[in-house]
Amino acid sequence: MTAMQKPQKRPHRTAITLGLLAGLTGCGLTPEPLSLTERTSLIAQDKTVLFDKQEPISAPLTLYQAMARALKYNLDHRVKMMERAVSEGQSTLARYSLLPELVASAGYSARDNFNASNSRGIPDGQQSLRTSTSQDRNRYLGDLVFRWNILDFGVSYFNAQQEGNKALAAEENRRKVSHNLMQDVRSAYWRALSAQHLEKEIAPVVAEARHALALSRESDQQRLKPPLDTLRYQKSLVEIIRRLDALLDQQKMAKAELAGLLNLPVNQAYVLAEPDSQSASQAPKVDLSMERMEEIALQMRPELRQEMYQTRIGTAEIHKAMLRLLPGVELEIGGHYDSNSYLLNQHFAELAPQIAKNVFELLQAPQAIRTAETQKALADSRRLAAHMAILTQVHLANEQLELSRKQYEQAQELDDINQQILRHVANSADSQATSAMERIRTAVDAIMTKLQRQQSHADMQAALGKLYVSLGFDPLPEAVAGHDVDTLAQAIAAIDQEWAQGRLPEPADRSTEAEAPEAQSTHPVFELGELMSSVGL
Repeated sequence: MTAMQKPQKRPHRTAITLGLLAGLTGCGLTPEPLSLTERTSLIAQDKTVLFDKQEPISAPLTLYQAMARALKYNLDHRVKMMERAVSEGQSTLARYSLLPELVASAGYSARDNFNASNSRGIPDGQQSLRTSTSQDRNRYLGDLVFRWNILDFGVSYFNAQQEGNKALAAEENRRKVSHNLMQDVRSAYWRALSAQHLEKEIAPVVAEARHALALSRESDQQRLKPPLDTLRYQKSLVEIIRRLDALLDQQKMAKAELAGLLNLPVNQAYVLAEPDSQSASQAPKVDLSMERMEEIALQMRPELRQEMYQTRIGTAEIHKAMLRLLPGVELEIGGHYDSNSYLLNQHFAELAPQIAKNVFELLQAPQAIRTAETQKALADSRRLAAHMAILTQVHLANEQLELSRKQYEQAQELDDINQQILRHVANSADSQATSAMERIRTAVDAIMTKLQRQQSHADMQAALGKLYVSLGFDPLPEAVAGHDVDTLAQAIAAIDQEWAQGRLPEPADRSTEAEAPEAQSTHPVFELGELMSSVGL
């Protein structure tokens, strides 16, 4: 053999060693639990972001400012807006998958020896050529290949449709959260305002009851009255004090609940603005027939729209399953370059159409189609269930509003009578004609009826909000002049006043709007960049 034909040592050991080390490293990688330091760091980071970049409260909060702050800062609502932004991004990525592949590659190939070989004749086993090579040891390679698979294009088309419908469903889910959030804020606001009113009135009565209890205990020590009468008197006073203290604590919880909805720190004090007396006492009414309410709700409720999008997604899944029955047709056109000096043509183009099909996919195709049809049937069933639930909710919300209006009118009438009684007793007290116990009892009765009146008003406002939610009314227009709290509050107030005056929204055809969901703003409350910045990204 010549020197070229002698076997040469090759660096196999190094490659094998590196491969084994990489494999052992991959197998040995296991997730570790969060350490105390990591947990502490994340908690501190969350505390910094939790209330960061929020507009300070510099004046008493109105109802509409509370709604605006909830839409802008409530964390659950932020989560839904981020989920919608993620869905829109996935929809955009899915549409890019419709494009064919255009792959550009460049490389360098080097060997430690020649790619040499000889040839042996088959009939006689004699070497017919001396050892030779047709390839340089060092080569530069380049390719530009256009590749398009028709079957993959069809599957990607339906995938893009599904992702687009998921993005639209995510927007409806965000709408549902914002509707429920506005209902909760409306209810909590009026209950917190009631607590703010009663806190000022309960404190003097509690102080008078405690003073009367102290005087009774002093007279008990002096044995000025029969012990049994004194104990019964003290028992009545203690029950009154306990009742008022429990009532005061219960009312304070309403402000804490409202603070949670507005994403305020738990220790932050705030004051609610006093509404004008006419709007506070006015009983709301929605002047629509039940048939019209049902029609509006079925057109505007986000839950039903979500299920309609799920039906679209199920239909696309059936089409994908049926499309996979077809063979894949792939067309590949490419230009290539190889610097090998032994080649006659270092630049060349190549056309390679190909048709292929995995035969075993035909075995699972019937089951895949049946599964997709079952998913579609499930989506249809859920849509029908949502349809029926919406009709029921509209009827219940309308009945609840009528009932709460009647209860408010009765509580209002009873409170007017009790306030008159309190004034008479107060006048009698000035002339020493009534006892301290009678004054206290009368004051407590007046407080309780006033509380019932304000709670009835809060229940009526909550019922109104629930009816708006059952009809699918959006609390914000599609565009607002700015993203600050005051501008949002003005937009919410304008919408709410239009509803109160009977100018209710009507279902609109949005299919002619921007084709891509991401072409629209994330929400009138946030742009995407501001939303990501608000969570520290």
